[in-house]
Amino acid sequence: MDKVIVTGLLVIASVTAAVLVITTILPTISSSSQSVASAQREAADRMRTSIEIIAVSSNAAGTQIDVWVKNVGTKTITAIDRSDVFLAQEGTRFDAMTYDQGGGPNTWKTELNEPTWSRGDTLHIIIAIDASEPVGDGDHTLMVSTPNGITAEKSFQKP
Repeated sequence: MDKVIVTGLLVIASVTAAVLVITTILPTISSSSQSVASAQREAADRMRTSIEIIAVSSNAAGTQIDVWVKNVGTKTITAIDRSDVFLAQEGTRFDAMTYDQGGGPNTWKTELNEPTWSRGDTLHIIIAIDASEPVGDGDHTLMVSTPNGITAEKSFQKP
């Protein structure tokens, strides 16, 4: 009779331990799988996103730069206003331009009326440079980065 009681208690303890393990591990496994799936979606979006700077041109005064950037990826780029635009000249200048569709010094805007940039479309970016610090002579590098971190750059010289 003692063996039956001990065996019964061991069975109850085993079932209780199994239930505890399942209730603590399953939520962790579920959240981990959701994190992995989210990371895979983001990686797939990055792989499908690609841009190329086609042309860069500055006016003679160095106060405006026109940039044409093509979406050469397979994904439509959304939230264009969250893209980053940088202008650099080695050793003398590094400007992070802010998006402002109204214009102003050290800002950039587009001629696109929609917040999306479809595959194959070319985006015209207009950069306004502060007249007190215009683009000078020499080599400059323009960098454009999409909201999901895809970057393109192109070197140019002021005419």
